[in-house]
Amino acid sequence: MKPPFAIAAAVLLASATASAQSPRDDVRCLAAGTFEQGHAGSSRPDEGPVHHVSVGAFCLDATLVTRGAFGRFVTATGHVTEAERTRYGTVSYEGFEDWAWQREPHASWRRPFGVENDDTRTFLRDDAPVVLVSFDDAVAYCAWSHGRLPTEAEWEYAMRAGSAGTRFPWGASPMDAQGRPRLNFWQGASHAHNDRADGWVYVSPVRAFAPNAWGFYDAVGNVWQWTSDAYRRDAYAAAARGIDAGASAGAVYRVVRGGSWWCGHGTCDGFGLWYRGHNLPRSSFTNLGFRCAYDAAPR
Repeated sequence: MKPPFAIAAAVLLASATASAQSPRDDVRCLAAGTFEQGHAGSSRPDEGPVHHVSVGAFCLDATLVTRGAFGRFVTATGHVTEAERTRYGTVSYEGFEDWAWQREPHASWRRPFGVENDDTRTFLRDDAPVVLVSFDDAVAYCAWSHGRLPTEAEWEYAMRAGSAGTRFPWGASPMDAQGRPRLNFWQGASHAHNDRADGWVYVSPVRAFAPNAWGFYDAVGNVWQWTSDAYRRDAYAAAARGIDAGASAGAVYRVVRGGSWWCGHGTCDGFGLWYRGHNLPRSSFTNLGFRCAYDAAPR
């Protein structure tokens, strides 16, 4: 297999010419390649061992799917989300105890919070990531846009953007050289209060932070991102033996990656490129969204 550095130039070229090759606007197309997946020495058993993964050529949304785009899908198709059918969504507020979530009656992508203030109104922006969407809601949207959810490997390959062995696409720290956050995550010792160092309490617009080296925004943070893979704790161990565990029969959970606004150093430490989250397919949270992948056009 080719090491990551051997394919970086080809992928960067594909990214730079995405607008000419992509089936949709604001999509980046990547050449096939190989990258290193896994976290050596992790205390979480599902993050190892480190192994090489190859992906074929594919295209991927440069940003998370926005509330505005999801609204156009609903208008065109009449789709009713899981949260709308069950008449509740799972939410967490600033001021909650750490790890506390609650079922909010009638919460949905249309209006995620019952309490409206300057912070929660960010969810209502057309350029905010859509939230409170289940796995099936995400699959339906991507099918409507002639795409699909990315595999876990495709997602990490694109979000890493040629980096290897680091927690973030740019290195080890979530902060830049001036001490400013490079992504949307929870600042504060607990969820009792957010220090707002990144400018946001909850979600941020999908282009609020600079993209990674290949032009993908919110590579980490803001909201967790659905992938198409079924979750298996031993998926990396199986992959290291050449076994594809992505479509495991009978799996209960689906893999989510990237972390979210809710994750911080004091509680959930999931923001970054190592942590493998997992959710029930029917679950709908205010910190969970998605982006779509597209098969690369044949040449």
